[in-house]
Amino acid sequence: MGELAAASKVHVMVSYWWSRGDGLANHQLGQILTRAAGVGEVDLTDPQSLDRALRVAVADPAVLAELDQWWQMVETRRAGNGTRNPGLGLDQSIRYLTDRLDAVTVTPEALGECRRQVAAVDQTIISAKNLPELAHPDAEMLDLLGRCLEARSRVLALT
Repeated sequence: MGELAAASKVHVMVSYWWSRGDGLANHQLGQILTRAAGVGEVDLTDPQSLDRALRVAVADPAVLAELDQWWQMVETRRAGNGTRNPGLGLDQSIRYLTDRLDAVTVTPEALGECRRQVAAVDQTIISAKNLPELAHPDAEMLDLLGRCLEARSRVLALT
């Protein structure tokens, strides 16, 4: 892919993922653009300001590479999900655990499944520690982490 085509692709992809409204990822984007030489102030709430900043930023190969990594990280982290805050999949894990724990009887098999789910959630959180959701958690993420901790504590109390 030629340099112009690569810069155009990155520009479009960064614009797309910016438009998803993920405040945490966009905070990181703002930091990248602020560090870029010649960009100046960027108003991340204004599409025209973002577009001007991206046109300048993608001309610098180092910034182009960083922006390319940014949109790919956001796409991977969100698994293509266009909603605001994907929450690392914690909501589904919390629902899974509470469904099992709220059953009339918790069988040893169900408890083993819950322990495995807790271990998987722990691993997800540990591996995601540098993602914007955990580096700069918003109220929604803090709520999810609190609910996750509560479900985790219920599982551990039964073991």
